[in-house]
Amino acid sequence: MTYPIVDWAKDMGELTDGRWEIEVHHGAVLAPAEEALDGLKAGLFEVALSASHYAPGKHPLLTVDHLPFMTPPTIMQKGEWGDAIARHPAVQKELAQWNAKLLFHAPLSNYEFMGKVPIRTVEDLDGVRMRIDALAGKVLAEFGLVPTMVSPSEMYVALDRGMLDSISLPWTYTYGSYKLYELSKYATIGMDLKGAGMNVVVAQDAWDALPDEWKKLAEFSARKAWDRYDKYNMEADLKWLPIFNDAGVEITNFPAEERAKVLAKAEGTWEEWVKDMESKGLPGREVLDFAIAKRNEILAKK
Repeated sequence: MTYPIVDWAKDMGELTDGRWEIEVHHGAVLAPAEEALDGLKAGLFEVALSASHYAPGKHPLLTVDHLPFMTPPTIMQKGEWGDAIARHPAVQKELAQWNAKLLFHAPLSNYEFMGKVPIRTVEDLDGVRMRIDALAGKVLAEFGLVPTMVSPSEMYVALDRGMLDSISLPWTYTYGSYKLYELSKYATIGMDLKGAGMNVVVAQDAWDALPDEWKKLAEFSARKAWDRYDKYNMEADLKWLPIFNDAGVEITNFPAEERAKVLAKAEGTWEEWVKDMESKGLPGREVLDFAIAKRNEILAKK
């Protein structure tokens, strides 16, 4: 997730002949993930990776990119889609409240399924205990899924002891990192459950203080981000897919006609999101319609 950010920081040092050195702090060294915008506004740091799902109350409209089964399927498409949403005037207004300027969108690979049971149709979801995002879990619960929340550190043990039947995570690297393939027999891809992208933002006052030439260099490097995310995800797939295969994990593509049934249910969740936003005096309908139209526009380019 952070590799392209490190690459961007490295670019800045190289493109300015060492005059602009950016120090990257991993994890929650400078601030917890849910307080990234607070730290940016307070001047504790100048650049942050902000995730709408960690602090939805701080930029509620931006959570539209977290709605289940809405995201485009590829990393490049997700990058274009998420970036467009983050640049919508209403979303920009939210970010400005935190002294935040969008640098680039950071797309995650799609959330899929892996576990001990095969999921090839919506009927196969019935009774499955799955560690899954709350909103997506709510949609799939209509097909009988049993959302079961456990922390990331507990996933392996929960799957091993039969507390979970399946787990939904970004494909493929998270299943590899948590070694879940060691316990799994089946994986389902093509769910495109969500992308849950994040945004790399820079403090507006710090940005304004930069020389114009450095701003151009920063934006030039930022435009490489989606290619870099795509590259790192492809490298992860090349690493982990053979390992999954050697472990005996059977990978199945979820049929488009089955996903259409899920999508029909998911649209109800989108409408609930609109009602929630509108109840807060926010232009939820406008932002949702924009997100859907932009997704359709991107998919039409295929």
